[in-house]
Amino acid sequence: MSEDIYATRWHMLALLVAGYVGLTLNWFNIASAFTPISEELGTSFTQLAFLIALFLIGYGVVHVPAGLLATRLGLKRTLVLGIVLQSVGGILSGIAVEYTDLAIYRVIAGIGGSIFLSVSVGAVTVWFRHHEINFALGITGGAAFSVGTALGLYGCVALTDAFGWRTMLVSCGVLNLIVAAAAAAWFSTPPGVAGLAGTEITRSGLTKALWDRQLWIYGGAIVGVYGAYITVSQLIGEYAIDELGFSSGQAGALGAVFALAGIPGSLVGGYVTDRLKNYRLVMVVPFLAMSAALFLVPIRSAPLLWFLSALIGFLFLFGFPAWLCVPSNVSRIDAEHIGTAVGVMLTLAAIGGFIGPVVFGKVVPAAGYSAGWVTLGVFSVLTTLIGLLGRPGPAPAPTSIPSRTTGTA
Repeated sequence: MSEDIYATRWHMLALLVAGYVGLTLNWFNIASAFTPISEELGTSFTQLAFLIALFLIGYGVVHVPAGLLATRLGLKRTLVLGIVLQSVGGILSGIAVEYTDLAIYRVIAGIGGSIFLSVSVGAVTVWFRHHEINFALGITGGAAFSVGTALGLYGCVALTDAFGWRTMLVSCGVLNLIVAAAAAAWFSTPPGVAGLAGTEITRSGLTKALWDRQLWIYGGAIVGVYGAYITVSQLIGEYAIDELGFSSGQAGALGAVFALAGIPGSLVGGYVTDRLKNYRLVMVVPFLAMSAALFLVPIRSAPLLWFLSALIGFLFLFGFPAWLCVPSNVSRIDAEHIGTAVGVMLTLAAIGGFIGPVVFGKVVPAAGYSAGWVTLGVFSVLTTLIGLLGRPGPAPAPTSIPSRTTGTA
């Protein structure tokens, strides 16, 4: 690899990092505004939990179409489209008049986030496919994801207190527009890789991307833990306030600890995966440990809750880079169809992201927080066990290397 290409791939990764921070900031910032939204719009706990799920509706339904769009229109155009659409949803959320308006705008933001995430994984893959790919995915899908989450859960609390929840949501949306402009101006795809500027969707490539067995196994394995991660990220603060008497500031800090613990988790997980090459081990073990931690949350101890919050964030992001790498390394999907394959897995994950908060929001009012955390733990364990059916390591390399032509998007 030439020095120019080596340097360029890290520059591209920096743009994608900004995109991930913008994605998660505009995703998780809604939690920091739950109290003023409830006061102004008269929403219930169940409706607040449903706001989380609504983002996941938009986020989940277009992962696969986003991948197909990237194949047809090109990686860069689709990447920028996703960032812009999420920005629009975030800005509109800040000017919502009623709960129904806010709900619709959260779905729009989720659609934009879905497009970006599906395509961004493909973007990392084509730049790092043969060099430190798990570590690179750990930086974007783990460290950057965690930074944005922390800013959304904690940083936006101060912004909301100072300027109000509407200004906070609009500001985050505008910030994401700046990221979109930077991506439009500077993002490129690597030379020598065909199909990234837009190409025909082939039946064989589409079939592989949609129905590869490993995608469905590992996609199913994350359903429960992903749902639990999303629920914990946005509702553990409410739990701490209601059950342990935390202030809103302490609850925000708890969320920040949860999110920031994912930074070392993702970097260590990516590093370990690059060296062990055992994807099943790196995913299943930490996901089961995370599930076990959920059963301990009902123990009403503030010090323990701080520890469990960090542990859950660390363990989920430890296995997440390996999970994102399944399409390229375990299944060996062609570069132009990576977005579609990732979309299949992210759609399955989004199902859990929708179910988790909705079930938790129903169980807690009826049976209490303890029952809610235990339900999440059981759900997580049962789906994680599906991962035991997956191939542990990379698929055999193709016997022949297809010809490649230069292309940029």
